[in-house]
Amino acid sequence: MLIPLEVAGVRCVRMADALSLDHVDSINQNAGRLMEEFIESGFYKRLKILSHEKDLLNRNIYQHLKDHETKRHEIGNNLVAKFIPVKKFNYDYLGLNEYLYDRGLLQKLTKLSSSDFQKNPDLLELFKPYSQKPNYYIKPSFNKAGREFVRVEEPPEIELDLEEASIRKRANWLWLRAAEGEYEALKKQMERCQQLFLIGKIKHKFGSVARIQKPIVYNCRKITDEQAINKLIEYGKPDIGRLMHYMMKGFISKSELESFRQLTDIKLNFVILDMEEEARMMKSIYH
Repeated sequence: MLIPLEVAGVRCVRMADALSLDHVDSINQNAGRLMEEFIESGFYKRLKILSHEKDLLNRNIYQHLKDHETKRHEIGNNLVAKFIPVKKFNYDYLGLNEYLYDRGLLQKLTKLSSSDFQKNPDLLELFKPYSQKPNYYIKPSFNKAGREFVRVEEPPEIELDLEEASIRKRANWLWLRAAEGEYEALKKQMERCQQLFLIGKIKHKFGSVARIQKPIVYNCRKITDEQAINKLIEYGKPDIGRLMHYMMKGFISKSELESFRQLTDIKLNFVILDMEEEARMMKSIYH
């Protein structure tokens, strides 16, 4: 299942050339036809193959490192493999939200969307004045012919030494990033299709392309109505990343925050990152 270096490299270039859609009159392009061409050219199947290869290489590298005491490994080719502990908590959101409200932080730190009201749709009207502009995403669906066309055989596990696995992982990282970038560019082109904008779904010979609205996100900072604030306390959840940032800055007491959550599990996630990517992540954590 590993793609030969020279073959994959050539294909990657050809994919980028063939799908450079920047100069296409996207309004007059049919989204269904664009998706058909992407599938027929083999680019969608290639994306799946590279994704499978990524998983195989990750598992292969994991087997080399899983018994080491060290949790961070520079494996060559500008890559770092890490075992990252991830803590899982159960939160008392109602108590935490009341705590944040008392400190004037509720509206600043709370996230709320229409999906939070699935069990109480009547609240959609109450929060309608705080709705942000709706966002959409492109969802491809495949019929029987489409599923068969893009089907990838279940690949066997691979066994490479760590040095060779690192070389292949670097190549896969580059090719997969390029392939994913092309697919995202294609979806942006399909989003601009006037026909898809008007009718929401276009069929093609391999299935269909739909334009789906994401849950409405509310601007909690603008909420001043007493009834809406009470419901925000009841249904809202704080942005945990921003909550931790406020705690690190001293705006929130760590001991008080801990009283609103209970540790339920700690898992070790295995990730492989480009070293520049790791540096950016660490910078975002501490700044």
